[in-house]
Amino acid sequence: MIVKFHKTTERIKGLSFHPKQPWLLVGLHSGAIQMIDYRLGRTIEEFVQHEGPVRSVQFHQSLCLFISGSDDFTVRVWNYKTKKCQFVLRGHLDFIRCVHFHPELPWCVSASDDQTSRVWNYQSRQMLAIVTGHSHYVMHCEFHPTKDFLITCSLDQTIRLWSIAQLKKRFTQKNLQNDQQNELELIQILEGHNQGVNWCTFSPTENLILSASDDKKVKVWKFSDSRGFEIDSYQGHINNVSSAMFHPFGDYFISNSEDNTIRLWDMKKKVEIDCFTNYELDRFWVSAVHQNNNYFAGGSDSALYIFTLFRNRPAFDLIDNKILFVGSKKQIKIIDLQNNKEIVIKNFQEVATLISDNLLQDNIEFIQQNIYETSKNMLLIRLKQSSHNKQRGICKYMIFECQTNLSQIFLGKTAIFIGKYKILKSKENSEIEIYNFEVDSHKALGHKADKLFPYQGGKAIFYSDEMINVLDPEANQLVYQIPCSNEFNNMKKVLTNDTYVMIQTKKAIHLFTKSFQRVTQIQESINIKSVLFLSKTQNIIIYSTKVHIKYLLINGDSGIFGTMETVPYLIQLHEKYKLIYMNNVGTLLNMALDCSEMLFKQALIDKNIKYIQNFLQSHKKLGVLITSYLYQKGFPMIAYQLVEDKRAKFQLALSSNNLELSYRTCDDLKNPVCYQKLSEEAMRQGNHNIVEVCQQKLRSSQQLSFLYTITGQIDKLNVLSNIAKEQNEYNTRFQTLLHLGNYSQRVQFLQDCKLNHIANLSKLVHGLEYDQKLIIPEDLEWVQSLQPELLQPPVQIIKSKQHPLFSMNWPHNSVDQDDQYNILIVEDQENKERNQKSQEKPSQNQEKKNVNNCQIKKEDQTKENQDNEEAFEDCQWEINESELLEMQLNQATLDYKSLQYGYPDYKKVLSPVEQIITEQFQQCQQSLKSTKNVTNINLCKDQMKQLCLSSIIEISQIPFLQPAPQMISAVSDKQHFSRISQDLLKQGYKQTTDGKFQDALTTFKTLLRKALFYDKNTDIIPICLNYIIAMNCEIKKKDQSVSRQIELACYMAMCDLQPIHRSLTLRAAMSLAYKHKNHLTGAYVAKYLLKLLEKAPQGSAYAKVEVIENVKKILRNCEQSLRNEYEIDFEEDYLNQGTKILFADSLTIIKHQNFYQCLFDKAIYSQKGKLCQICDLCQMN
Repeated sequence: MIVKFHKTTERIKGLSFHPKQPWLLVGLHSGAIQMIDYRLGRTIEEFVQHEGPVRSVQFHQSLCLFISGSDDFTVRVWNYKTKKCQFVLRGHLDFIRCVHFHPELPWCVSASDDQTSRVWNYQSRQMLAIVTGHSHYVMHCEFHPTKDFLITCSLDQTIRLWSIAQLKKRFTQKNLQNDQQNELELIQILEGHNQGVNWCTFSPTENLILSASDDKKVKVWKFSDSRGFEIDSYQGHINNVSSAMFHPFGDYFISNSEDNTIRLWDMKKKVEIDCFTNYELDRFWVSAVHQNNNYFAGGSDSALYIFTLFRNRPAFDLIDNKILFVGSKKQIKIIDLQNNKEIVIKNFQEVATLISDNLLQDNIEFIQQNIYETSKNMLLIRLKQSSHNKQRGICKYMIFECQTNLSQIFLGKTAIFIGKYKILKSKENSEIEIYNFEVDSHKALGHKADKLFPYQGGKAIFYSDEMINVLDPEANQLVYQIPCSNEFNNMKKVLTNDTYVMIQTKKAIHLFTKSFQRVTQIQESINIKSVLFLSKTQNIIIYSTKVHIKYLLINGDSGIFGTMETVPYLIQLHEKYKLIYMNNVGTLLNMALDCSEMLFKQALIDKNIKYIQNFLQSHKKLGVLITSYLYQKGFPMIAYQLVEDKRAKFQLALSSNNLELSYRTCDDLKNPVCYQKLSEEAMRQGNHNIVEVCQQKLRSSQQLSFLYTITGQIDKLNVLSNIAKEQNEYNTRFQTLLHLGNYSQRVQFLQDCKLNHIANLSKLVHGLEYDQKLIIPEDLEWVQSLQPELLQPPVQIIKSKQHPLFSMNWPHNSVDQDDQYNILIVEDQENKERNQKSQEKPSQNQEKKNVNNCQIKKEDQTKENQDNEEAFEDCQWEINESELLEMQLNQATLDYKSLQYGYPDYKKVLSPVEQIITEQFQQCQQSLKSTKNVTNINLCKDQMKQLCLSSIIEISQIPFLQPAPQMISAVSDKQHFSRISQDLLKQGYKQTTDGKFQDALTTFKTLLRKALFYDKNTDIIPICLNYIIAMNCEIKKKDQSVSRQIELACYMAMCDLQPIHRSLTLRAAMSLAYKHKNHLTGAYVAKYLLKLLEKAPQGSAYAKVEVIENVKKILRNCEQSLRNEYEIDFEEDYLNQGTKILFADSLTIIKHQNFYQCLFDKAIYSQKGKLCQICDLCQMN
């Protein structure tokens, strides 16, 4: 028995499975009723209206009802959809022990401690019959599932079989009398138990009755229409038997007892097959069996258990998408998926010498066909673990030839085919070996693994030591080693297609390229049951959980196809998207999937314009949902096509950074709020021409004055001043005159405002002829004390050439737009224009007739527009110079590309830092790939964001101008990095001193990744290299042999660290060598340590006198016996050479000239193709 679900609860007295949904009804001694979803493992509803312990519950077989009986003398019928009690049946005079629905009629029966059973019509709340005859508590009652029988049992040691045929007949004829006259016909009193009977039940398929009693026995009775008799009795329980239930398989039954056990019995052999003892050592009170699958449940004093006899996952292997090999219990079947034909090719129960006939032993759990042997159908079959081998993890494997029926059996933890007659298997001690079953030879490979998974080309994938390993067994070589988390220790499946490799773990799916570079992954909250690729060429993954069928795209996007009532195990997605799958009892099923959503999302990734257009045209009813998805996923240009509302169009165009489209939509709306938003976005992107047009529409003279000032448009400032003069806007005119720097016009403006005294002072200050009569001495003293200077216009900021990255345009945020998606908008607009032209072609005669009417209407409209001051319209300045304020670009066809800011002349010469500052991330990635072979740039995302955001400062201008943005120069970048690196170095040094080696490792790796984008001659990289290797040596010392611990301590001492840390590593290596009597090694290290301590500055904390004396003492002791107890690879000269002779991956000494070096941190490796373990960024090629 396999425990599928375990939950701590109060004492359980009633259990019932829902016939279809994965729900279990639990009646508790506290009076509550819980409905539990055992697939998800949580309580989904609780019902609390009973005032006493609930001793019995049952789901209805077809309606959304369940029934309960309690110690409050009531029977209640509930609707679990409305979550309310619909009927309360009253009449019993004592505790109610059992309730049961009739399978067809609106009846229920209840058994009570008042020594009666009662049949009810729960719809009319009418009591149909009172069943009397027992002389003690009636413990259980039940209707037959198909026949007109009722059974009851009591503590009076009897079981009574009743006929309800006459009652049913009268009910259907509507000729029922009162409840006392409707007595049931007693067929037989079954006697044989020596003590009270707690349970009785019918077999769903045969005329059998099962009973459980306090005499510790379970009895089987046979009955007919007129009599019943005992045929078998089973002993084994050592305490009262609480309940017994027939298993749906028919020849087996389950019993539970107050002896803390649940037992499974074989009725043919009349023996006990299996026994489960309660974890909590509590009494079992009740059990329930699901009629449609393998589940059964048991309830005890403090826990709920749900069991299954077999593994839920069916064993199958699909060959060429046509032939399906299926293992069902002890049978092997072949299913032709094209013709839907099923053939049993082998029944292992016939081979009693090889296969156990026990129901729970030697059932097929895994099937793999030998794809390397094409002339024969050769299968590798794993059988269920026996109880003896289960603790050791050993399984029985069988090699079976379908044509000859020949078979071989061997033991192992796991095994897979890797050749025509070769199997790669893991032995009891987890060692991997090649087993040639043709000649019965074994070849050990020296690797260890508990699970092996087949990979293309006869290779295998396994997990060990936080590594995913790809093994070539023939060459005994690890082709790939990918660092990973402990999650991969629970790998379930490995699949490949033409492009990718998929690894499924318990709750996650990981997608890799064929070179094992990570692509994407998805994490689920519940177990993933099965997974498959859509096809060999389509890179879409379909997978199932306990409750859903879902899909995963390579960009990490996922979705749900639907919810399932049973757990689906996916086999194949057939043509026309017909999904073939199996349920947990091995039944082959199929369903049609609606893949339109999935294919649409994939088309967005592939930029399949035609499919996107067709999808949008055929799914217009889903416009709101699709628009929301496209907007959230960053495709506002496509969402633009789906909306008709102009405000929504404007918002989507603005979100897509398309200023041209935004302006066209905004110009149709003529809404001040939209113009303001467009102006802000244009300012963010640096498009001052769009800003100018929007401010003109808004009549924002102050903003225009500021804009013309910073862009150096003096002519337009003059025009703006003249407009302000004509419209008597004194504030605007004075502000523009200040920006222009024309002091003569300022004086004239002051005179026009009748401020003659101030105008005369202005003439004095600017050296013009002034009227001395109006100047008093106090004014002269005041002006001289101010020391005034002429206020000149500021230098325009958009034509600055101070930084080589700045072009003649305004510095702004670069925006990404996809031309392929813009095609959709262009085509959509062209189609609309064509439709409008076709509709706007009146005949020539009609045009001539309508000319006069049109002219009259136009005149009327112009008059209305002039009179309506509140209406928002295009800005009219009412002077001749207003043409200068028109937008410089043609409003009908905005040349958007000419307005876009970029760096066309400098892309090929930029450093990685400059590329990140200018947001050219793709060019930066390509540059690092070509120069340093960086393949895992995703680890540096945070550093890149910080670098980009910290690369611009604001420079303050004259008081009335806002600060101007300016890029930090290369010198400032280096100073910024130097400051950050010093802080991280201090942090790493402190963590090393405190012994926090894992934290120090993380800190130095972070510092190394920051140094990636700066000059390669920085001294930070070798510091990080030495400290990371030292931390790796210390961390990997755990769980190693003594010789390897000494070796790693010495290699750590080779690292060129800070003197205080170098002294600590040397002392640690010396002490470890001396402790384990490696005196020669200890002497080498002690001599080098003495030289280091002698060179230390006076008063250094690490070079105290007592430390030096202790080192000298150990040196003298070592020199008395210059030999090593443990053989290690270490010599005295290694301490001088440092890490340049050390492999960073295996932490061993370089013995040959063939090695590979990281182009970034200069770490040395023994194999190519690996990811650098120092920086985790570069690949060794």
